[in-house]
Amino acid sequence: MSLLGSLKSSVQVAGKGGRCSVSGVVATVFGATGFMGRYVVNRLGKVGSQVVVPFRGDEHDYRHLRVAGDLGQIHFLPFQLLDKDTVRRAVEHSNVVINLIGQDTDSRHFSLEDVHVTGALNIAEAAKEAGVERLIHMSALGADKTSNSRFLQSKALGEEAVASVFPSATIIRPSHIFGYEDRFLNRFAGLRVLPCGQPLFDGGKAKKSPVYSLDVADGIAAAVGDPIAEGSVFEFVGPREYTMKEIVTFINQITRKPNKTIHVPSMLALPLTRFSDKLPVDPIISTEDILRYTKDDEVTADTLRLEHMDVKGTDMEAVALGFLRRFRSPSQHDELLDYQQ
Repeated sequence: MSLLGSLKSSVQVAGKGGRCSVSGVVATVFGATGFMGRYVVNRLGKVGSQVVVPFRGDEHDYRHLRVAGDLGQIHFLPFQLLDKDTVRRAVEHSNVVINLIGQDTDSRHFSLEDVHVTGALNIAEAAKEAGVERLIHMSALGADKTSNSRFLQSKALGEEAVASVFPSATIIRPSHIFGYEDRFLNRFAGLRVLPCGQPLFDGGKAKKSPVYSLDVADGIAAAVGDPIAEGSVFEFVGPREYTMKEIVTFINQITRKPNKTIHVPSMLALPLTRFSDKLPVDPIISTEDILRYTKDDEVTADTLRLEHMDVKGTDMEAVALGFLRRFRSPSQHDELLDYQQ
């Protein structure tokens, strides 16, 4: 598979398209050390792309990415998101820039607006100055400036900021992403340790269409060189719709645990989480989590989908056992036959 498509490259394309080939794509992937980053870097590296990985931690944060490409194809560069000079240095030799940076709540160092708006603008401006041909920006399904969620507000403002500088940018809006290190299915499986059981906010009536991490990575990789992606907005959702109650019930079935849940009205939970959000520790459930868990997934009529990138969505039931098995009791010595690969 070639990712170059309509892109130009200063690198001589060579090989049959595998890991040891040279695809001609030189991509800077911001957020490569996060949940989605390893899958996107893997998709780029397996077809011979050169990948620049900006990082702000230490070697332990990115060392697993060394093997995502052939020898010398993955490069690591320290940077700070709000430091424009380091962002420019990270993109100066690339023809593709992918921004996967995001966070669910304010952190000790960055607010949601710092990451989703100011940081996204810095990356878009640097990409424009460097003459980058394709900018892919990760947003979120339901991004809306009028939302009661600051997360979704900041995502919408980030889209506007990127488009104002780089009008041909590709915007990706995924639903809740599930996969091996997700903060969705794994989170609710872990919430079983609460004495009252797993919370179902507003009874778990909200409708969700979660999307598989590898499908999102395939869609992003396909968007790198496909002309249809230029200036387009994609909304990545899974093939099936569930209520939050159905999702939690499925988690308990697959982990072979009693379906112990508790109905929690959001109007009662939100004042408590607004207090816990201010504590100097990561909250178990934040205000932003509740606001998103009680909101239906709604797709926009004029946006593109995974199928426009020739990616077939994966059902949650087909893969979830692979990463939820660890929540089963140690006494259960199961055959692997119930895991459909």
